[in-house]
Amino acid sequence: MEEELVPRKKVMTKVGALLVLAVMISISAAVAGDPNSKQAGAEMEWGFKTARRGYWQEALMRFEHANELTPNQPRILNNIAVAQEANGLFEMALLTYQEGLTLDPNNNALRRNYMRFQEFYASYIAPPEESANEGAEDAKSDN
Repeated sequence: MEEELVPRKKVMTKVGALLVLAVMISISAAVAGDPNSKQAGAEMEWGFKTARRGYWQEALMRFEHANELTPNQPRILNNIAVAQEANGLFEMALLTYQEGLTLDPNNNALRRNYMRFQEFYASYIAPPEESANEGAEDAKSDN
């Protein structure tokens, strides 16, 4: 069990570094806009601070609130997906990354995070069919 946690910690460290970059970009962009953008920027900044402390549920809530204030912003969706990933909500993270890329397929930060997530997801999350088949074969060999 401990062997699985070490790679995940490495992934989460990389995720945190990418989150820093995404938040800094989003804060500078938000300051220039309307009151909702400014409030969304404040939510993003607060979410970033909580994420750095390891409070990923709080960070997710802040990023989602920022998305409510300024919907369909790929940079915000990127941060939501990172926080979902950190909270173990892998299927939701996958959908959120895809949603962000649908809105902005050329967003390099989003694409990079998505590609890293896909590698992690494929490596560490066994598809349900494989898990079910392995269990069935183990049961056969016990008989």
